[in-house]
Amino acid sequence: MFKKLSRPTKWLVSLLLVVLLASLAASLVQNSFFSVKVDTISFETENGELAGYLYTPRGVDDANPAPAVILTHGYLNNAEMQEIGAIELSRRGYVVLAFSMYDHGDSEWETPAAFNFFVRSVYDAVQYMYDQDYVLKDSLGNAMIGVSGHSMGGFSSEYAVIFDEMDAVTNGYRKIAASLSVGADFRYIGVADPASMFATRSSGVIAAHYDQFFFDSITAGTDGSVRYKDYTKDPVGLDFLGRTAEGTAEAGTFYSRDGGQRVIYTPDETHPQNTWSLESGAATIDFFETAFEFQLDLYGLDDLESYGVQTGMTGQTWWLKEAFTLVALVSLIAMLIPAFTLVSSLPIFKKVYANNLPLEIEDSIVPVSKEKKYLKALIVIISILISFYYIVGLMDRSGDLVPLSNAMHYIMAGAVVIIIAMWIATAVSSTTEAKHEKMIKTAQKATLGAVTVILIALAFRFFLNNTQLFTNVYYWSAPSVNTIVYWAIGSAGLILLVVFGTTPMFNAGQEVDNPYGLKASYKQVGASLLTALVLAFGLLFVVALVGWIFLTDFRFYTYAIQIFNSQQFVAALRYIPLFFIYYFAAGITVYVNTKNIKGWLGDVFAAFLLAGPVLIFLVYNYFVLYNTGVAAYPTFSLSAILTVGLVPTLSFAGILMRRFSQKTGNIWTGVIFSSVFFTLITLANTIVYQLTIG
Repeated sequence: MFKKLSRPTKWLVSLLLVVLLASLAASLVQNSFFSVKVDTISFETENGELAGYLYTPRGVDDANPAPAVILTHGYLNNAEMQEIGAIELSRRGYVVLAFSMYDHGDSEWETPAAFNFFVRSVYDAVQYMYDQDYVLKDSLGNAMIGVSGHSMGGFSSEYAVIFDEMDAVTNGYRKIAASLSVGADFRYIGVADPASMFATRSSGVIAAHYDQFFFDSITAGTDGSVRYKDYTKDPVGLDFLGRTAEGTAEAGTFYSRDGGQRVIYTPDETHPQNTWSLESGAATIDFFETAFEFQLDLYGLDDLESYGVQTGMTGQTWWLKEAFTLVALVSLIAMLIPAFTLVSSLPIFKKVYANNLPLEIEDSIVPVSKEKKYLKALIVIISILISFYYIVGLMDRSGDLVPLSNAMHYIMAGAVVIIIAMWIATAVSSTTEAKHEKMIKTAQKATLGAVTVILIALAFRFFLNNTQLFTNVYYWSAPSVNTIVYWAIGSAGLILLVVFGTTPMFNAGQEVDNPYGLKASYKQVGASLLTALVLAFGLLFVVALVGWIFLTDFRFYTYAIQIFNSQQFVAALRYIPLFFIYYFAAGITVYVNTKNIKGWLGDVFAAFLLAGPVLIFLVYNYFVLYNTGVAAYPTFSLSAILTVGLVPTLSFAGILMRRFSQKTGNIWTGVIFSSVFFTLITLANTIVYQLTIG
């Protein structure tokens, strides 16, 4: 039966099977091959509702309690980012709650205020877990609960310990026995001497040498924080360890302070690498095993093995889940190509094509001389390097944009000179009437192109001079997306100036019917919109189905595709028109620069056209960091991390826009799909504030 199916159907079915099998394999790693029960949960708190994943080892119940660990993520992320601790600790026998902080994921905050979501998040989760009978406690009510979080989640974990110690004054017992903050520095906790609040608990910090933000009070300052640092030599780190008098400490060594334990781990990695690192994974396993053994002995509760927790295990399996979700991710995106072919063969959707039939690639190829090929390649390389150079300015909305804004005057002046020169040349020509008519048409085209460049330059200059655009978090409610939006529209301006400024030169002397891929009938544009929406929401249906069945998503490192909620959907409706500006420009440059390239080389080139500037920036910035100890852009911290997720998004978008435009002869399906789909998944993977004015 499979042999009788059409080729696109075979590809779609095959890729869907790969998605399902890879997701099944990822799920088996997540639940440690059915030795851990994984559930999605949500629970009410005093401040709203928290949602996440509960990992319960088989054999743990109310009659057989076990130590528990609460995990949470950093700013802009969600519960799924905590899979290292969730998988590795649960398969060893700990109960694990990995949850999304307020305003992230599916968690909701009833008293919203910008950037205050993290303070109570972990301690509110502690209240919930403390009330569960399957969490181990002693006869006095002291609980064997560990807390850990990355970045903002690390601060929340530190605040949770402080709240718990304050409550212990009246309660007489402690709910938190151990805490491990990851990528979070005590100097940013808003209480006096926070290190003194850890008392007899076992507490640790994972402080990466190349963390972009924290752990350095010695050299950090106006010259930037993206540099090598060592928290075991920092005064704040030494104070936490109780080693101020000695002035020295060793990473990974547990020290005694106030009757408890203290330790600092210093892996050779950056801030986001903490969530995707065998070294940080090993530190997490080591910490909680050592911490709970100490705390169980402190409270007279026997040892870990007596509660079914396996000790001495050093192997890690979480990376297998990453490998399987990567396979599922790539297969999911690849499904779009045969899905487009099948959808566009249906009666209504056929109108996406000019004559109800897809184009052959050869139909769009226009012969180009070697000289023009080399010149175009040079212009593409220069434009990519210019885009790379202005990444920092556009992301941080810095003063570096002023020279670019001023340059628009020269571009507009040059366009005016071209218009005047073309018409003077036409007026003084003494050729035949036929050639004169041809020169008039050429002058008209040049005038239209020059006027277009002038209008783009004017709009671009306004944009560059108004860096406060998209900063109102009451309407543009995802602050990280606001940073990306500003970069995206700025990049669109650069792309459009280059494309509209140079394409007429390459098309001179040739009749090119649709030079920018913009030409399409109203029916084609309408069919493109319908096709793009069907593809986007069809793909998201698969994502939702996989999430419901397997409790997994499609991710690799910090990049993920997962389903959105209603709040994120409403926010996306506000951002889609903004991202449309970028994808419109991206669609044009991909169409113009790849239509003469066949096969997979065209796909690679399309991906590099869009992702190349970001990729070059990341390689350059971090190569300098690892080789010199100071990044090429040492003040460019959070925004640099945001650019990591742009690489796969722009690569996927470039390939899809090329493939769709090859068949339709225009840019519209790819542009609309990218604007809708990639905006939705971006909003589903970051913080979306729920703020009201008043």
